[in-house]
Amino acid sequence: MTVTGRFRSDRPATRLAWALLAASCAPDDRPPAAPGGGEADRGFVDVTERSGIRFRHVNGASGRMYFIETNGSGLGFFDYDRDGDLDLYLVQGGALPGYPDPGPHTSRLWRNDGGLRFTDVTAQAGCGATVYGTGCLLGDYDGDGWPDVFVYGWGSSALYRNRGDGTFADVTRAAGVADSRYAGAAAWGDFDRDGDLDLFVGNYVKWTLDLHRTCAVPPAEQSYCHPDVFDPEPGILYRNDGDGTFTDVTFQAGIVRRDGKAFGAIASDVDDDGDLDLFVANDSTPNFLYRNDSTPGELLFVDVSDAAGVSYDSNGRTQACMGVDFADIDGDLDSDLVVTNLAMEPNALYVNDGRGVFSDESHERALARVSLIDFGWGVRFLDFDCDGDDDLVVLNGHLHAGVVRHDASQKYAQRARLLLNDGRGRFAPAGAEAGSYFDEFVVGRGLATADLDDDGDLDLAVSTNAHEARLVERTGRGGRGGNRWIGLALASSGRNPDAIGARVDVVAGGRTQRRELRGGASWASWHDLRLLYGLGPAAQADLVRIRWPRGELEEFGPLEADRYHRLVKGQGRRP
Repeated sequence: MTVTGRFRSDRPATRLAWALLAASCAPDDRPPAAPGGGEADRGFVDVTERSGIRFRHVNGASGRMYFIETNGSGLGFFDYDRDGDLDLYLVQGGALPGYPDPGPHTSRLWRNDGGLRFTDVTAQAGCGATVYGTGCLLGDYDGDGWPDVFVYGWGSSALYRNRGDGTFADVTRAAGVADSRYAGAAAWGDFDRDGDLDLFVGNYVKWTLDLHRTCAVPPAEQSYCHPDVFDPEPGILYRNDGDGTFTDVTFQAGIVRRDGKAFGAIASDVDDDGDLDLFVANDSTPNFLYRNDSTPGELLFVDVSDAAGVSYDSNGRTQACMGVDFADIDGDLDSDLVVTNLAMEPNALYVNDGRGVFSDESHERALARVSLIDFGWGVRFLDFDCDGDDDLVVLNGHLHAGVVRHDASQKYAQRARLLLNDGRGRFAPAGAEAGSYFDEFVVGRGLATADLDDDGDLDLAVSTNAHEARLVERTGRGGRGGNRWIGLALASSGRNPDAIGARVDVVAGGRTQRRELRGGASWASWHDLRLLYGLGPAAQADLVRIRWPRGELEEFGPLEADRYHRLVKGQGRRP
Protein backbone atom coordinates (compact mmCIF):
# COMPACT_ATOMS: atom_id res chain seq x y z
CA MET A 1 0.00 0.00 0.00
CA THR A 2 1.47 3.28 -1.01
CA VAL A 3 1.53 6.39 1.11
CA THR A 4 -0.88 8.06 -1.23
CA GLY A 5 -3.44 5.35 -0.60
CA ARG A 6 -3.80 6.53 2.96
CA PHE A 7 -4.54 10.20 2.34
CA ARG A 8 -7.59 11.05 0.37
CA SER A 9 -8.29 14.16 -1.65
CA ASP A 10 -11.29 14.98 0.57
CA ARG A 11 -9.02 15.37 3.61
CA PRO A 12 -6.97 18.51 2.77
CA ALA A 13 -5.62 19.10 6.27
CA THR A 14 -4.30 15.58 6.51
CA ARG A 15 -2.81 15.75 3.03
CA LEU A 16 -1.04 18.99 3.86
CA ALA A 17 0.47 17.49 7.00
CA TRP A 18 1.55 14.47 4.97
CA ALA A 19 3.22 16.60 2.35
CA LEU A 20 5.20 18.40 5.03
CA LEU A 21 6.16 15.06 6.47
CA ALA A 22 7.22 13.54 3.15
CA ALA A 23 9.53 16.39 2.32
CA SER A 24 11.36 16.08 5.64
CA CYS A 25 11.82 12.31 5.91
CA ALA A 26 15.21 10.67 6.06
CA PRO A 27 15.08 7.52 3.86
CA ASP A 28 17.64 5.67 5.96
CA ASP A 29 15.95 6.26 9.32
CA ARG A 30 16.03 3.05 11.33
CA PRO A 31 13.55 1.72 13.88
CA PRO A 32 14.72 1.07 17.43
CA ALA A 33 17.00 -1.94 17.88
CA ALA A 34 15.25 -5.21 18.66
CA PRO A 35 15.47 -6.42 22.23
CA GLY A 36 17.06 -9.83 22.76
CA GLY A 37 14.88 -12.66 23.97
CA GLY A 38 16.21 -14.54 26.98
CA GLU A 39 15.53 -18.07 28.13
CA ALA A 40 12.86 -16.81 30.51
CA ASP A 41 10.79 -15.37 27.66
CA ARG A 42 7.47 -16.96 26.82
CA GLY A 43 5.30 -16.28 23.83
CA PHE A 44 6.90 -14.78 20.72
CA VAL A 45 10.63 -13.97 20.81
CA ASP A 46 12.84 -12.44 18.10
CA VAL A 47 15.53 -14.98 17.13
CA THR A 48 16.80 -13.33 13.94
CA GLU A 49 20.36 -12.89 15.20
CA ARG A 50 21.00 -16.55 15.94
CA SER A 51 19.05 -17.74 12.88
CA GLY A 52 21.72 -16.52 10.47
CA ILE A 53 19.15 -14.69 8.31
CA ARG A 54 20.57 -11.41 7.05
CA PHE A 55 18.23 -9.67 4.67
CA ARG A 56 17.60 -5.95 4.28
CA HIS A 57 14.80 -4.86 2.01
CA VAL A 58 15.73 -2.34 -0.70
CA ASN A 59 12.98 0.07 -1.74
CA GLY A 60 15.18 2.22 -3.96
CA ALA A 61 14.18 5.51 -2.33
CA SER A 62 16.37 8.51 -3.13
CA GLY A 63 14.08 11.43 -2.35
CA ARG A 64 12.36 11.46 -5.73
CA MET A 65 9.07 10.21 -4.25
CA TYR A 66 8.44 7.31 -6.63
CA PHE A 67 4.97 5.90 -6.01
CA ILE A 68 6.08 2.32 -5.28
CA GLU A 69 8.75 3.08 -2.65
CA THR A 70 6.66 2.81 0.50
CA ASN A 71 5.05 -0.59 -0.02
CA GLY A 72 7.68 -3.14 0.86
CA SER A 73 7.24 -6.81 -0.02
CA GLY A 74 6.19 -10.17 1.38
CA LEU A 75 7.77 -13.55 2.09
CA GLY A 76 6.90 -17.22 2.54
CA PHE A 77 7.71 -20.63 4.01
CA PHE A 78 7.97 -23.85 1.95
CA ASP A 79 10.01 -27.06 1.94
CA TYR A 80 11.73 -26.53 -1.41
CA ASP A 81 14.15 -29.47 -0.97
CA ARG A 82 11.65 -31.83 0.73
CA ASP A 83 13.97 -32.59 3.61
CA GLY A 84 11.21 -32.26 6.18
CA ASP A 85 11.73 -28.70 7.37
CA LEU A 86 10.49 -25.35 6.11
CA ASP A 87 12.73 -22.99 4.18
CA LEU A 88 12.18 -19.25 3.80
CA TYR A 89 11.80 -17.14 0.67
CA LEU A 90 12.18 -13.36 1.06
CA VAL A 91 10.90 -11.08 -1.71
CA GLN A 92 13.12 -8.12 -2.59
CA GLY A 93 12.33 -4.66 -3.98
CA GLY A 94 15.01 -3.01 -6.09
CA ALA A 95 16.86 0.09 -7.19
CA LEU A 96 15.06 3.07 -8.71
CA PRO A 97 16.61 6.06 -10.52
CA GLY A 98 18.76 8.02 -8.11
CA TYR A 99 19.37 5.12 -5.71
CA PRO A 100 23.13 4.81 -5.07
CA ASP A 101 23.39 1.01 -5.41
CA PRO A 102 22.05 -0.19 -8.78
CA GLY A 103 22.20 -3.81 -7.72
CA PRO A 104 21.04 -6.25 -8.88
CA HIS A 105 18.94 -6.72 -5.75
CA THR A 106 17.34 -10.16 -5.82
CA SER A 107 14.82 -12.08 -3.78
CA ARG A 108 16.56 -14.65 -1.55
CA LEU A 109 16.05 -18.31 -0.65
CA TRP A 110 17.19 -19.36 2.84
CA ARG A 111 17.57 -23.10 3.47
CA ASN A 112 16.53 -24.37 6.90
CA ASP A 113 19.44 -26.29 8.42
CA GLY A 114 17.54 -27.23 11.60
CA GLY A 115 17.60 -25.64 15.01
CA LEU A 116 16.11 -22.42 13.58
CA ARG A 117 19.30 -21.77 11.61
CA PHE A 118 19.28 -20.83 7.93
CA THR A 119 21.74 -20.55 5.02
CA ASP A 120 21.36 -18.37 1.92
CA VAL A 121 21.28 -20.76 -1.07
CA THR A 122 19.86 -18.38 -3.68
CA ALA A 123 22.81 -18.55 -6.06
CA GLN A 124 22.96 -22.34 -6.29
CA ALA A 125 19.16 -22.69 -6.37
CA GLY A 126 18.75 -20.19 -9.19
CA CYS A 127 15.50 -18.58 -8.03
CA GLY A 128 16.67 -15.07 -7.16
CA ALA A 129 13.98 -13.03 -8.88
CA THR A 130 14.95 -9.51 -9.93
CA VAL A 131 11.34 -8.30 -10.06
CA TYR A 132 10.69 -5.21 -7.92
CA GLY A 133 8.65 -7.53 -5.79
CA THR A 134 5.35 -7.31 -4.00
CA GLY A 135 4.94 -10.93 -2.90
CA CYS A 136 5.23 -14.63 -3.62
CA LEU A 137 3.22 -17.84 -4.01
CA LEU A 138 5.07 -21.08 -3.25
CA GLY A 139 2.68 -23.82 -4.39
CA ASP A 140 3.23 -26.83 -6.64
CA TYR A 141 1.63 -25.62 -9.88
CA ASP A 142 2.70 -28.59 -12.04
CA GLY A 143 1.84 -31.35 -9.56
CA ASP A 144 5.23 -33.06 -9.55
CA GLY A 145 5.52 -33.01 -5.77
CA TRP A 146 8.09 -30.18 -5.65
CA PRO A 147 6.90 -26.68 -4.65
CA ASP A 148 7.56 -23.90 -7.13
CA VAL A 149 8.12 -20.14 -6.79
CA PHE A 150 5.96 -17.39 -8.29
CA VAL A 151 7.05 -13.81 -7.61
CA TYR A 152 4.88 -10.85 -8.57
CA GLY A 153 5.27 -7.10 -8.34
CA TRP A 154 6.31 -4.18 -10.55
CA GLY A 155 8.02 -5.44 -13.67
CA SER A 156 7.47 -8.86 -15.19
CA SER A 157 6.29 -11.60 -12.84
CA ALA A 158 8.61 -14.58 -12.46
CA LEU A 159 7.74 -18.30 -12.27
CA TYR A 160 10.44 -20.77 -11.23
CA ARG A 161 9.80 -24.49 -11.63
CA ASN A 162 11.42 -26.66 -8.97
CA ARG A 163 13.55 -29.29 -10.74
CA GLY A 164 13.68 -31.48 -7.62
CA ASP A 165 17.47 -31.41 -7.36
CA GLY A 166 17.78 -28.22 -5.32
CA THR A 167 17.62 -25.93 -8.36
CA PHE A 168 14.92 -24.04 -10.22
CA ALA A 169 14.27 -23.22 -13.88
CA ASP A 170 12.83 -19.89 -14.99
CA VAL A 171 9.73 -20.87 -16.97
CA THR A 172 7.90 -17.55 -16.85
CA ARG A 173 7.48 -17.09 -20.59
CA ALA A 174 7.12 -20.76 -21.43
CA ALA A 175 4.32 -21.08 -18.88
CA GLY A 176 2.49 -18.03 -20.24
CA VAL A 177 2.49 -15.90 -17.08
CA ALA A 178 4.91 -13.14 -18.07
CA ASP A 179 3.15 -9.84 -17.49
CA SER A 180 4.62 -6.42 -16.76
CA ARG A 181 1.63 -4.83 -15.05
CA TYR A 182 2.05 -3.75 -11.42
CA ALA A 183 0.75 -6.72 -9.43
CA GLY A 184 -0.37 -6.10 -5.84
CA ALA A 185 -1.83 -9.51 -4.91
CA ALA A 186 -2.05 -13.13 -6.04
CA ALA A 187 -3.62 -16.46 -5.03
CA TRP A 188 -3.52 -20.11 -6.12
CA GLY A 189 -6.74 -22.14 -6.22
CA ASP A 190 -8.34 -24.98 -8.17
CA PHE A 191 -11.21 -22.77 -9.22
CA ASP A 192 -12.55 -25.13 -11.90
CA ARG A 193 -12.04 -28.26 -9.76
CA ASP A 194 -10.15 -30.08 -12.50
CA GLY A 195 -7.35 -31.11 -10.17
CA ASP A 196 -4.67 -28.46 -10.69
CA LEU A 197 -3.96 -24.96 -9.37
CA ASP A 198 -5.19 -21.96 -11.30
CA LEU A 199 -3.66 -18.53 -10.69
CA PHE A 200 -5.27 -15.19 -9.95
CA VAL A 201 -3.07 -12.08 -10.12
CA GLY A 202 -4.61 -8.90 -8.76
CA ASN A 203 -3.06 -5.84 -10.37
CA TYR A 204 -2.79 -2.49 -8.62
CA VAL A 205 -2.43 0.73 -10.65
CA LYS A 206 -1.03 1.80 -14.01
CA TRP A 207 2.40 3.09 -13.03
CA THR A 208 5.73 3.23 -14.81
CA LEU A 209 8.77 5.47 -14.53
CA ASP A 210 7.39 7.41 -17.48
CA LEU A 211 4.16 7.99 -15.56
CA HIS A 212 5.96 9.15 -12.43
CA ARG A 213 4.79 12.41 -10.98
CA THR A 214 4.83 14.14 -7.63
CA CYS A 215 1.92 15.95 -6.10
CA ALA A 216 2.88 19.26 -4.54
CA VAL A 217 0.88 20.62 -1.63
CA PRO A 218 2.10 24.07 -0.52
CA PRO A 219 4.29 24.87 1.29
CA ALA A 220 6.01 21.51 0.74
CA GLU A 221 7.84 21.05 -2.53
CA GLN A 222 6.67 17.56 -3.31
CA SER A 223 4.89 14.53 -1.94
CA TYR A 224 3.71 11.13 -3.06
CA CYS A 225 0.51 11.19 -5.06
CA HIS A 226 -2.69 9.50 -3.93
CA PRO A 227 -3.59 6.33 -5.88
CA ASP A 228 -6.57 8.26 -7.26
CA VAL A 229 -4.04 10.00 -9.50
CA PHE A 230 -3.32 6.71 -11.27
CA ASP A 231 -5.74 4.52 -13.19
CA PRO A 232 -6.63 1.06 -11.85
CA GLU A 233 -5.08 -1.98 -13.47
CA PRO A 234 -7.46 -4.95 -13.91
CA GLY A 235 -6.51 -8.38 -12.61
CA ILE A 236 -5.83 -11.60 -14.51
CA LEU A 237 -7.16 -15.13 -14.05
CA TYR A 238 -4.93 -17.83 -15.51
CA ARG A 239 -6.37 -21.30 -16.04
CA ASN A 240 -3.88 -24.10 -15.47
CA ASP A 241 -3.90 -26.23 -18.60
CA GLY A 242 -2.32 -29.21 -16.85
CA ASP A 243 0.76 -29.34 -19.07
CA GLY A 244 2.87 -26.71 -17.34
CA THR A 245 1.23 -23.80 -19.12
CA PHE A 246 -1.52 -21.30 -18.33
CA THR A 247 -4.20 -19.56 -20.39
CA ASP A 248 -5.60 -16.11 -19.64
CA VAL A 249 -9.36 -16.68 -19.19
CA THR A 250 -10.11 -13.50 -17.26
CA PHE A 251 -13.06 -12.16 -19.22
CA GLN A 252 -14.52 -15.51 -20.26
CA ALA A 253 -14.61 -16.45 -16.57
CA GLY A 254 -16.43 -13.29 -15.52
CA ILE A 255 -13.55 -11.47 -13.79
CA VAL A 256 -14.70 -8.24 -15.40
CA ARG A 257 -14.35 -5.46 -12.83
CA ARG A 258 -11.87 -2.82 -13.95
CA ASP A 259 -12.28 -0.32 -11.11
CA GLY A 260 -10.22 -2.06 -8.41
CA LYS A 261 -6.68 -1.49 -7.16
CA ALA A 262 -5.82 -4.90 -5.74
CA PHE A 263 -3.59 -5.21 -2.70
CA GLY A 264 -4.90 -8.44 -1.22
CA ALA A 265 -6.44 -11.64 -2.62
CA ILE A 266 -7.63 -14.88 -1.05
CA ALA A 267 -9.66 -17.89 -2.19
CA SER A 268 -12.22 -19.47 0.14
CA ASP A 269 -15.53 -21.31 -0.12
CA VAL A 270 -17.50 -18.53 1.56
CA ASP A 271 -20.96 -19.92 0.71
CA ASP A 272 -20.16 -23.57 1.48
CA ASP A 273 -21.20 -24.90 -1.93
CA GLY A 274 -18.01 -26.87 -2.60
CA ASP A 275 -15.99 -24.53 -4.80
CA LEU A 276 -13.56 -21.69 -4.18
CA ASP A 277 -14.80 -18.12 -4.33
CA LEU A 278 -12.41 -15.18 -4.71
CA PHE A 279 -12.11 -12.09 -2.51
CA VAL A 280 -10.00 -9.12 -3.66
CA ALA A 281 -9.08 -6.34 -1.23
CA ASN A 282 -8.63 -3.02 -3.00
CA ASP A 283 -6.86 0.21 -2.12
CA SER A 284 -9.41 3.02 -1.67
CA THR A 285 -11.78 1.47 -4.20
CA PRO A 286 -14.59 -1.02 -3.48
CA ASN A 287 -13.53 -4.57 -2.61
CA PHE A 288 -14.58 -7.48 -4.84
CA LEU A 289 -16.15 -10.83 -4.04
CA TYR A 290 -16.53 -13.17 -6.99
CA ARG A 291 -18.85 -16.11 -6.36
CA ASN A 292 -17.74 -19.27 -8.14
CA ASP A 293 -20.57 -20.63 -10.31
CA SER A 294 -18.37 -22.89 -12.44
CA THR A 295 -19.71 -26.06 -14.00
CA PRO A 296 -17.72 -28.96 -15.47
CA GLY A 297 -15.85 -27.58 -18.45
CA GLU A 298 -16.77 -23.95 -17.77
CA LEU A 299 -14.98 -21.60 -15.38
CA LEU A 300 -17.43 -18.88 -14.34
CA PHE A 301 -17.54 -16.23 -11.60
CA VAL A 302 -20.30 -13.79 -10.68
CA ASP A 303 -19.62 -10.45 -9.01
CA VAL A 304 -21.60 -10.43 -5.73
CA SER A 305 -19.52 -7.79 -3.95
CA ASP A 306 -22.34 -5.41 -3.03
CA ALA A 307 -24.90 -8.09 -2.23
CA ALA A 308 -22.37 -9.91 -0.04
CA GLY A 309 -21.65 -6.77 1.98
CA VAL A 310 -17.87 -6.61 1.48
CA SER A 311 -17.49 -3.68 -0.92
CA TYR A 312 -17.47 -1.06 1.83
CA ASP A 313 -17.12 -0.74 5.58
CA SER A 314 -20.05 -0.32 7.97
CA ASN A 315 -20.17 3.40 7.15
CA GLY A 316 -20.48 2.74 3.43
CA ARG A 317 -16.96 3.94 2.69
CA THR A 318 -14.04 2.38 0.88
CA GLN A 319 -10.91 1.64 2.87
CA ALA A 320 -7.23 1.41 2.03
CA CYS A 321 -7.09 -2.38 2.27
CA MET A 322 -4.02 -4.59 2.49
CA GLY A 323 -3.77 -7.88 4.42
CA VAL A 324 -6.55 -10.50 4.30
CA ASP A 325 -7.37 -13.78 6.04
CA PHE A 326 -10.38 -16.01 6.64
CA ALA A 327 -11.26 -18.05 9.73
CA ASP A 328 -14.29 -19.25 11.65
CA ILE A 329 -13.99 -16.80 14.54
CA ASP A 330 -17.27 -17.66 16.30
CA GLY A 331 -17.60 -21.42 15.94
CA ASP A 332 -20.50 -21.47 13.48
CA LEU A 333 -18.47 -23.30 10.79
CA ASP A 334 -18.29 -20.59 8.15
CA SER A 335 -15.48 -18.33 6.90
CA ASP A 336 -15.29 -14.88 8.46
CA LEU A 337 -12.97 -12.28 6.95
CA VAL A 338 -10.42 -9.82 8.35
CA VAL A 339 -8.92 -6.98 6.29
CA THR A 340 -6.17 -4.66 7.52
CA ASN A 341 -6.24 -0.93 6.77
CA LEU A 342 -4.32 2.27 7.32
CA ALA A 343 -4.27 4.34 10.49
CA MET A 344 -7.60 5.98 11.40
CA GLU A 345 -9.39 3.35 9.30
CA PRO A 346 -9.75 0.46 11.73
CA ASN A 347 -9.18 -3.06 10.54
CA ALA A 348 -12.40 -4.56 9.22
CA LEU A 349 -13.95 -7.81 10.46
CA TYR A 350 -16.64 -9.13 8.13
CA VAL A 351 -18.77 -11.83 9.80
CA ASN A 352 -20.34 -14.46 7.53
CA ASP A 353 -24.01 -15.39 8.02
CA GLY A 354 -23.33 -18.87 6.59
CA ARG A 355 -24.65 -18.07 3.14
CA GLY A 356 -21.78 -15.91 1.96
CA VAL A 357 -23.34 -12.64 3.11
CA PHE A 358 -21.18 -10.55 5.45
CA SER A 359 -21.61 -7.71 7.91
CA ASP A 360 -18.81 -5.44 9.10
CA GLU A 361 -18.72 -6.09 12.85
CA SER A 362 -15.30 -4.64 13.62
CA HIS A 363 -16.83 -2.40 16.30
CA GLU A 364 -19.09 -5.06 17.81
CA ARG A 365 -16.19 -7.54 17.97
CA ALA A 366 -13.89 -4.96 19.62
CA LEU A 367 -11.38 -5.00 16.74
CA ALA A 368 -11.95 -1.38 15.70
CA ARG A 369 -10.99 0.05 19.08
CA VAL A 370 -7.60 -1.68 19.26
CA SER A 371 -6.65 -1.08 15.62
CA LEU A 372 -7.75 2.52 15.06
CA ILE A 373 -4.29 4.13 15.26
CA ASP A 374 -2.40 1.17 13.80
CA PHE A 375 -1.22 1.06 10.20
CA GLY A 376 -2.01 -2.58 9.42
CA TRP A 377 -0.36 -4.90 6.87
CA GLY A 378 0.18 -8.65 7.31
CA VAL A 379 -2.48 -10.52 9.27
CA ARG A 380 -3.04 -14.15 10.31
CA PHE A 381 -5.55 -16.07 12.36
CA LEU A 382 -3.94 -18.67 14.66
CA ASP A 383 -4.81 -20.37 17.94
CA PHE A 384 -2.16 -18.90 20.24
CA ASP A 385 -3.41 -20.52 23.46
CA CYS A 386 -4.65 -23.84 21.97
CA ASP A 387 -8.13 -23.29 23.43
CA GLY A 388 -9.98 -24.12 20.23
CA ASP A 389 -10.70 -20.66 18.81
CA ASP A 390 -8.72 -18.47 16.43
CA ASP A 391 -6.76 -15.53 17.77
CA LEU A 392 -5.29 -12.82 15.56
CA VAL A 393 -1.80 -11.48 14.79
CA VAL A 394 -1.57 -8.15 12.95
CA LEU A 395 1.66 -6.60 11.68
CA ASN A 396 1.88 -2.80 11.59
CA GLY A 397 4.17 -0.13 10.18
CA HIS A 398 3.79 3.38 8.80
CA LEU A 399 4.92 4.71 5.46
CA HIS A 400 7.33 7.46 6.49
CA ALA A 401 10.14 7.78 9.00
CA GLY A 402 9.28 11.26 10.24
CA VAL A 403 5.59 10.81 10.89
CA VAL A 404 5.89 11.33 14.65
CA ARG A 405 7.04 14.90 14.12
CA HIS A 406 3.70 15.74 12.54
CA ASP A 407 1.28 13.35 14.21
CA ALA A 408 1.89 12.49 17.84
CA SER A 409 -0.39 9.44 17.60
CA GLN A 410 1.78 7.78 14.96
CA LYS A 411 5.19 6.11 14.69
CA TYR A 412 7.07 4.91 11.62
CA ALA A 413 8.04 1.62 13.23
CA GLN A 414 5.08 0.17 15.12
CA ARG A 415 4.31 -2.75 17.40
CA ALA A 416 2.55 -5.82 16.08
CA ARG A 417 -0.63 -6.91 17.86
CA LEU A 418 -1.65 -10.28 19.29
CA LEU A 419 -5.39 -10.27 19.93
CA LEU A 420 -7.05 -13.11 21.84
CA ASN A 421 -10.47 -14.48 20.93
CA ASP A 422 -12.85 -14.86 23.88
CA GLY A 423 -14.50 -17.87 22.21
CA ARG A 424 -17.40 -15.84 20.87
CA GLY A 425 -15.51 -13.89 18.24
CA ARG A 426 -14.59 -10.83 20.32
CA PHE A 427 -10.95 -9.80 20.52
CA ALA A 428 -8.74 -8.20 23.19
CA PRO A 429 -4.98 -7.52 23.43
CA ALA A 430 -3.01 -10.47 24.83
CA GLY A 431 -0.78 -8.49 27.19
CA ALA A 432 2.56 -9.75 28.52
CA GLU A 433 1.89 -13.37 27.60
CA ALA A 434 2.30 -12.42 23.94
CA GLY A 435 6.08 -12.35 24.46
CA SER A 436 8.88 -9.83 24.04
CA TYR A 437 8.53 -9.58 20.24
CA PHE A 438 5.33 -7.59 20.70
CA ASP A 439 7.37 -4.90 22.47
CA GLU A 440 9.51 -4.41 19.37
CA PHE A 441 8.96 -1.63 16.84
CA VAL A 442 9.26 -2.65 13.18
CA VAL A 443 8.27 -1.15 9.84
CA GLY A 444 6.08 -4.17 9.24
CA ARG A 445 4.78 -5.39 5.88
CA GLY A 446 4.54 -9.16 5.14
CA LEU A 447 3.72 -11.77 7.79
CA ALA A 448 4.21 -15.51 7.24
CA THR A 449 3.51 -18.34 9.72
CA ALA A 450 5.00 -21.82 10.11
CA ASP A 451 5.69 -24.37 12.85
CA LEU A 452 9.44 -24.39 12.30
CA ASP A 453 10.25 -26.68 15.23
CA ASP A 454 7.20 -28.99 15.02
CA ASP A 455 6.16 -28.20 18.58
CA GLY A 456 2.53 -27.43 17.84
CA ASP A 457 2.62 -23.65 17.68
CA LEU A 458 3.21 -21.23 14.83
CA ASP A 459 6.40 -19.21 14.50
CA LEU A 460 6.54 -16.01 12.45
CA ALA A 461 8.61 -14.39 9.75
CA VAL A 462 8.24 -10.66 9.25
CA SER A 463 9.26 -8.54 6.27
CA THR A 464 9.77 -4.80 6.46
CA ASN A 465 10.10 -1.83 4.17
CA ALA A 466 13.73 -0.72 3.78
CA HIS A 467 14.75 -2.55 6.97
CA GLU A 468 15.73 -6.05 8.08
CA ALA A 469 13.54 -9.13 7.95
CA ARG A 470 12.82 -10.79 11.31
CA LEU A 471 12.39 -14.40 12.44
CA VAL A 472 10.21 -14.83 15.51
CA GLU A 473 9.92 -18.04 17.55
CA ARG A 474 6.85 -18.98 19.57
CA THR A 475 8.41 -20.25 22.79
CA GLY A 476 6.82 -22.30 25.54
CA ARG A 477 4.50 -25.22 24.94
CA GLY A 478 0.79 -25.39 24.31
CA GLY A 479 -1.62 -22.93 25.83
CA ARG A 480 -3.13 -22.07 29.13
CA GLY A 481 -3.91 -24.81 31.59
CA GLY A 482 -2.20 -27.58 29.64
CA ASN A 483 -4.25 -27.15 26.45
CA ARG A 484 -3.32 -29.58 23.69
CA TRP A 485 -3.06 -29.48 19.90
CA ILE A 486 -3.09 -31.56 16.73
CA GLY A 487 -1.49 -30.92 13.34
CA LEU A 488 -2.57 -32.31 9.97
CA ALA A 489 -0.53 -32.58 6.78
CA LEU A 490 -2.69 -33.42 3.77
CA ALA A 491 -1.49 -35.42 0.77
CA SER A 492 -3.38 -36.07 -2.43
CA SER A 493 -2.72 -37.77 -5.73
CA GLY A 494 -2.85 -35.88 -9.01
CA ARG A 495 -1.70 -32.38 -9.90
CA ASN A 496 -2.59 -30.76 -6.56
CA PRO A 497 -0.57 -32.98 -4.21
CA ASP A 498 -0.83 -30.59 -1.23
CA ALA A 499 -4.64 -30.55 -1.49
CA ILE A 500 -4.87 -26.76 -1.54
CA GLY A 501 -8.57 -25.91 -1.30
CA ALA A 502 -9.47 -28.78 1.04
CA ARG A 503 -11.84 -28.15 3.97
CA VAL A 504 -11.05 -30.01 7.18
CA ASP A 505 -13.28 -30.41 10.25
CA VAL A 506 -11.80 -31.64 13.52
CA VAL A 507 -14.16 -32.93 16.22
CA ALA A 508 -12.66 -33.02 19.72
CA GLY A 509 -14.03 -32.50 23.18
CA GLY A 510 -17.57 -32.14 21.93
CA ARG A 511 -16.87 -29.27 19.53
CA THR A 512 -16.10 -28.98 15.83
CA GLN A 513 -13.45 -26.72 14.31
CA ARG A 514 -13.24 -25.99 10.59
CA ARG A 515 -10.25 -24.84 8.57
CA GLU A 516 -9.47 -24.51 4.88
CA LEU A 517 -6.11 -25.09 3.25
CA ARG A 518 -5.63 -21.88 1.28
CA GLY A 519 -3.28 -20.89 -1.52
CA GLY A 520 -2.11 -17.60 0.00
CA ALA A 521 -3.20 -15.24 2.79
CA SER A 522 -1.97 -12.32 4.94
CA TRP A 523 -0.29 -9.65 2.80
CA ALA A 524 1.81 -10.87 -0.12
CA SER A 525 2.92 -13.98 1.80
CA TRP A 526 2.83 -17.80 1.89
CA HIS A 527 2.53 -20.12 4.87
CA ASP A 528 3.13 -23.61 6.27
CA LEU A 529 0.52 -25.78 4.52
CA ARG A 530 -0.05 -27.97 7.55
CA LEU A 531 -3.25 -27.27 9.48
CA LEU A 532 -2.91 -26.72 13.22
CA TYR A 533 -5.79 -26.98 15.73
CA GLY A 534 -5.94 -26.21 19.44
CA LEU A 535 -7.87 -28.93 21.29
CA GLY A 536 -8.20 -27.46 24.77
CA PRO A 537 -7.90 -30.33 27.29
CA ALA A 538 -8.93 -33.05 24.78
CA ALA A 539 -6.45 -35.93 24.47
CA GLN A 540 -7.40 -36.72 20.89
CA ALA A 541 -9.33 -35.68 17.84
CA ASP A 542 -12.30 -38.01 17.84
CA LEU A 543 -12.97 -37.43 14.15
CA VAL A 544 -11.33 -35.65 11.23
CA ARG A 545 -13.61 -35.06 8.25
CA ILE A 546 -12.01 -33.88 4.98
CA ARG A 547 -13.71 -32.48 1.92
CA TRP A 548 -10.98 -32.76 -0.69
CA PRO A 549 -10.61 -30.00 -3.32
CA ARG A 550 -12.71 -31.84 -5.90
CA GLY A 551 -15.47 -32.62 -3.43
CA GLU A 552 -14.70 -36.16 -2.24
CA LEU A 553 -15.43 -36.77 1.45
CA GLU A 554 -13.31 -38.89 3.79
CA GLU A 555 -13.06 -39.43 7.53
CA PHE A 556 -10.07 -40.27 9.71
CA GLY A 557 -9.57 -40.85 13.40
CA PRO A 558 -9.53 -40.97 16.27
CA LEU A 559 -6.10 -39.32 16.18
CA GLU A 560 -3.75 -38.69 19.09
CA ALA A 561 -3.13 -35.12 20.30
CA ASP A 562 0.20 -33.27 20.49
CA ARG A 563 1.62 -34.55 17.23
CA TYR A 564 1.34 -34.16 13.45
CA HIS A 565 -0.54 -36.70 11.33
CA ARG A 566 -0.16 -37.18 7.58
CA LEU A 567 -3.57 -37.85 6.04
CA VAL A 568 -3.47 -39.30 2.54
CA LYS A 569 -6.42 -39.15 0.19
CA GLY A 570 -7.87 -42.62 -0.29
CA GLN A 571 -6.63 -44.00 3.02
CA GLY A 572 -9.55 -42.81 5.12
CA ARG A 573 -13.12 -44.09 5.23
CA ARG A 574 -16.20 -42.83 3.50
CA PRO A 575 -18.69 -41.07 5.79
